[in-house]
Amino acid sequence: MSTSSRQSLPLDKIALGFLMAGPAHGYDLHRRVAQELSLIWHVGMGHLYNALRDLEQAGQVQSTLLPQADRPPRKIYAITPAGREEFLAWVRRPVPAVRDLRAEFPIKLYFLRALGLEGWAELIEAQRTLLSARLAQLEAQYDRADPTAFHRLVLDLRRRQTRAALEWLERLTAEPGEKAGKS
Repeated sequence: MSTSSRQSLPLDKIALGFLMAGPAHGYDLHRRVAQELSLIWHVGMGHLYNALRDLEQAGQVQSTLLPQADRPPRKIYAITPAGREEFLAWVRRPVPAVRDLRAEFPIKLYFLRALGLEGWAELIEAQRTLLSARLAQLEAQYDRADPTAFHRLVLDLRRRQTRAALEWLERLTAEPGEKAGKS
């Protein structure tokens, strides 16, 4: 929720996504992240609790204390209408850069599928549109760059990565099970 720098992954949106399925306590949320998203990302328990605290302060989740007989009360988190609105806007919005396709974009696809949400094909198409425009910019910059400049080498890498990302997105739309967002 920091505005000072880009997060590598939006932990707050991940927490909201799991809470879309129903209320849960922090340990259960952490366990689900570890079990279901471990190929993409590892999150420490403390980071998750910090994100939940920030979400609660922002009015996107609310908590209640559940008494336990021989232990301290357990804090149960539930998504609020504001949190639901924020999550749904995020999950349907393309990521801004190719580097975000490695982690953030697959998490969006995961939640679209896991929650049975509409928008799989639309998200992929919006992402393709964004990356196609970015590729056109990179191609123009590459063509104008001095062939001996280091800058041109970097532009070549970025345009190749963007092309590869576009090919991957094309494959997602070509595979029948993936197109529908089902396994």
